[in-house]
Amino acid sequence: MPGRLLDMSSDNEASEAVISKRASGRIRKQPDPYVSSPLASSAKRKRTNAVDDDRQMPDDYESEETEEEADEEPDEEEIRETKKRARKLKNAAPKSSAPKKPAQKKAKVGSAPLPFRGAAVTKRKTSRPAKKVNLADAEGADGLFAEVFASGNTLQDVAGQWLRRFHDHESSALAEVVNFVLRCAGSEGEVTDHDIEDPDGVTNKLDDLREEYQASNPTDYPLILKGKIATTFKDGVTGFFHALIKAMAVDGVLYDNPVLMENVQIWISTMSSAPNRSFRHTATVVSLWIVTALCEVARENVENIAVAQRQAETEKKKTNVNKARVKQIEQAAKEKTQALETIEPQLKDWFDVVFIHRYRDVDPVIRRDCMVALGDWVVTMPDMFFDGQHLRYLGWVLSDTSPATRGEVLKQLHRFYKSQDMMGGLKTFTEKFRPRMVEIATTDAETNVRVSGIELLNLLRENGLLEPDDIDAVGRLVFDADLKVRKAVAGFFAENINDLYTSKVDDIGGHDNLEEALPEADEDNFEAPRLEWLKVKSLAELLQSYDVDEALPSQVERSRADGSLSLHLGMGDSRFTLAADVLYEKVEEIREWQMLAGYLLFDHSTGRANGVSDDPLSQLKHESVLTEKEEATLIEVLHASVKHHLTEIAGKISAPKSKLTKRQKEQLEEEQEESARHLSNLIPKLLRKFGDVPSTAAAVLRVEAVLSLPALKNLRQDSATYGALLDDVRKQFMSHGTDEVLAPASDAILRAKSYGDLDDVTEEKVAALWEDVVNNLAELLNPKTITVRGAASFEELTALSNNILRILRLSNVWDCVPSLEDGTVAATTDASGADYQGAIDYIVALVQRAMPPASGPAPDPDDARLEDEIAARAAEAALFYVRWKLKNVIAAVTTSTSGVPPDELDALATRRDTYVANLEYALESRKASDEVSASLAGCVLDLYSSAMTLRDLRAKPGVSDDYTVLAMDMTPELQKQVLSVFAATEKNYAKLSGKRLEDATAGGEVDEDARNEDPMSDPESEDEDEDEPTQTQTQASQQRRETKLVNMLFAEQRLCALAGKIIHALIAGAMDYDVVRKRLERNKARLGHNFKEVLAYLDIEDMQKKKSQSRAKAKKPAINGGKGKAKADPKSNAIVADDEVEDEIEDPEAEDKEALRRRGLVDDDEREPEPEEAEEGGAQVEREDEESVLGD
Repeated sequence: MPGRLLDMSSDNEASEAVISKRASGRIRKQPDPYVSSPLASSAKRKRTNAVDDDRQMPDDYESEETEEEADEEPDEEEIRETKKRARKLKNAAPKSSAPKKPAQKKAKVGSAPLPFRGAAVTKRKTSRPAKKVNLADAEGADGLFAEVFASGNTLQDVAGQWLRRFHDHESSALAEVVNFVLRCAGSEGEVTDHDIEDPDGVTNKLDDLREEYQASNPTDYPLILKGKIATTFKDGVTGFFHALIKAMAVDGVLYDNPVLMENVQIWISTMSSAPNRSFRHTATVVSLWIVTALCEVARENVENIAVAQRQAETEKKKTNVNKARVKQIEQAAKEKTQALETIEPQLKDWFDVVFIHRYRDVDPVIRRDCMVALGDWVVTMPDMFFDGQHLRYLGWVLSDTSPATRGEVLKQLHRFYKSQDMMGGLKTFTEKFRPRMVEIATTDAETNVRVSGIELLNLLRENGLLEPDDIDAVGRLVFDADLKVRKAVAGFFAENINDLYTSKVDDIGGHDNLEEALPEADEDNFEAPRLEWLKVKSLAELLQSYDVDEALPSQVERSRADGSLSLHLGMGDSRFTLAADVLYEKVEEIREWQMLAGYLLFDHSTGRANGVSDDPLSQLKHESVLTEKEEATLIEVLHASVKHHLTEIAGKISAPKSKLTKRQKEQLEEEQEESARHLSNLIPKLLRKFGDVPSTAAAVLRVEAVLSLPALKNLRQDSATYGALLDDVRKQFMSHGTDEVLAPASDAILRAKSYGDLDDVTEEKVAALWEDVVNNLAELLNPKTITVRGAASFEELTALSNNILRILRLSNVWDCVPSLEDGTVAATTDASGADYQGAIDYIVALVQRAMPPASGPAPDPDDARLEDEIAARAAEAALFYVRWKLKNVIAAVTTSTSGVPPDELDALATRRDTYVANLEYALESRKASDEVSASLAGCVLDLYSSAMTLRDLRAKPGVSDDYTVLAMDMTPELQKQVLSVFAATEKNYAKLSGKRLEDATAGGEVDEDARNEDPMSDPESEDEDEDEPTQTQTQASQQRRETKLVNMLFAEQRLCALAGKIIHALIAGAMDYDVVRKRLERNKARLGHNFKEVLAYLDIEDMQKKKSQSRAKAKKPAINGGKGKAKADPKSNAIVADDEVEDEIEDPEAEDKEALRRRGLVDDDEREPEPEEAEEGGAQVEREDEESVLGD
């Protein structure tokens, strides 16, 4: 038959052809020494280094053949005309007749055929841009591309039509398939029947087509397009080959004519190794789907064989055996077995030739497609692919650099571990790659990949394939900073709670015994012992055991991904509250917030005193005893539970599309009001029990914040209950002296302002609190020694520092002027003549405590630290007083015609001058590198920045401008002191972080040893022996290292805070702009991104100034001319022509580029490449692309 892939008419070839197995596993036919066989392929020799059975030709023979070919080589015009005639004959001739093959040069005796390479001509076709692939163009195309995408037939019908054409003319039909793949890759080149009949020329032909395609300067190809069209295209390509393989199996050509698949593999596999991405990607996708279809066919054969064997066994067991029926069934099973034996080598060959090279391709999309296909093969044909030899590729790609590829591997593994039938075969794989799976779940840089890893480990945990250390490592992710990660691990953590709870229950007698021993409790009696307490106890224990950062400050948080430390200055929810929030839906006991509160309020002291008996109830009480840290943890859990509960109810009530009936809505409102009322009564009880310990008291005060949710704003508060609650807050405020309690307590006082109907109660309670703190201040101070450093004991200094902190926090949320100016605590000293007319004068005088004594012994370090703390807190409290006074001045000037009384203005100016003088004296007497100097310098900057707002006021008509005396420019001496403190702060951070400052006298010199020293190095460890350190030494070294990291974080925070205050002063106009800005930006690019972003605000200010200047220029008077004359008055409203305005306004894009350059986001040396350099660079990139390794 003309056009066949294998000439079966030659008896000699049919009888003497030798079938040999190549190193790749593909069966190939060895060529006869005297006959040129079209099946001997050398295309695959490039993809293996193994020695096969191909014979090596002598060197002299090769050179002789080359010379002969060069003599007989046709020119370009002949080649072009030959191809054109061949295409015309193919389209015009009937399908039954094959076009006549053009004469080729005969091979020498004993030689392999050489390909006829038309591309050997030096001239190339004219380059033209590649057309963008559009499925609409399929209607104008021909061949399989048009049939698949434009004919409207199903893919099964298209495959059936192709099979009929294949039986008529094999070479032509196979050429259609190859051309279809080429067209899908974006190429318009084609292969002919003669190319198909010359397998040895596959590589050269594809190289010519690839070069022709590259000459068209392609930008993309169909498989990488975006949107719905790309999905439709890929489905069409893969669906066709899937239907084609199925049709070939049904027709029998897949088994009867193995040469077909061998030739398909030669072309497609060769194309899958092309340097060109479009060819390689398209051919790889086609290859993978061919293997997938072959796997489905093989699986059908396996299932048919099993069915036939069962039928034969059934027939043989019958009394009257139908031997003909049995023979027929066994014959069918034998045929299916032979078919399976035909497919299995093909599967192995495709895998070895394509997958093994492409799973590590440089293109991550190709690697991901390989993983998808391998997962399908394992599920479809487990007998062949579900083993360690194939699963290992998935394990290796778990370390792929592409997040999408890693995620795809996790997705495929999720399919395997979800199947109980596959669990036995995964144990060895799990043992080998489990550490990598845990590493992905805990430390991967991509959040979605981490989430997939956590979900996979949850399956491993369910099947008992995780070690205890792995379970703990994943459980700690409940504290992760990423909400998606916390949500993903919630179910995993909940199972850990259940396991611990089960073990506790089993240890004290089992669930049934406990149920019988527990008394029946009333529904409203939440303090009665119950079995849920053990679950809550398990929750508290796990949260505490997984909290490994107890030694770190509360503002510092460790990253769960890489272990780095970060500083959080915002007052958000605690990590326990955030963890409980994601566990709310997974742990039922967390949703029962009233039960949680009853458990916390239960008195466990009786259980400790009476010991443990054999009674199950006694054992339950003993196991439920909470430690102090567990109590604080559960209060945070209670906070999350109550907040979640009330927010859910409010959401149901206010849902815009709620289908609630009026009755249901009323019930929800009643439940909401009852919950809020119960919480209001509960908080005082919790404060009475846990108020003595700062950690638990602060946690309870955060629970009180739930009452101020916007959803509860309209609920009426009972005045008696609310008054009692404020009394408890006041008690906590006066009982503690740390920010851990005072910050949430002051927030509670601030929230009290939101209850308008209870203003009188709030005013009364806060006034009483102010009276307490002011009287306490007067009792702690001796007017004679207020300014003397070292005149008080350690206990007195501690009490004074705590009380100043109370005043500071209370001034932050409430007007402090009336209380601090109250004359009931006034005093006068005869020795110094100081007149203290109120508490504010005491506070201003305390700033002098920062000045060291002129003579006498140095104070104790702890006492000195407290003295500095008192001075810094007093300076900040005095600053709040001035700010409240300025607020009152602004209100008086802008709303009243009388303005500010002169006596009040004089008193404020006097106190302000005293305050500034004390700050200046303190800065002069202390080193610029002292921590207290940075605090005092910040107060100076804030004071001048706040006062400068008075210059821009629009006062009422007739109001005197005497108030502007409060707004003054900073003196050069004070400005120099502030910059000295900034330089010292800058130097301190540079030393701790190992950054090098610019060499300048104004900033001070940096010690060369400090520059070269590793900031994270441990100097003490250098003195240790070089022997292997012990575990204790390692832990101590790690602790010292983390201490340095924490110090570096706080040093950076101080630097950025001080720089921000200086920038505010510059913008306000209180400092010399040019001089100070130049000093600030000296080390802008040397001190990290945070510092650079702080200084970026100067660029914003510059851009605003330029825009305002542009607007001012746009409003200038127009030149007189034309019909009318403009007035000479500069206030005239002359209209400026549009073109003149555009000329005056500067280019905003240029401004933006300049601002980015100053921020360090654009390099100053960035320039356009010269033409010669650009050409050289392009050539270099092209050479690198040609020489790059494509994953083989």
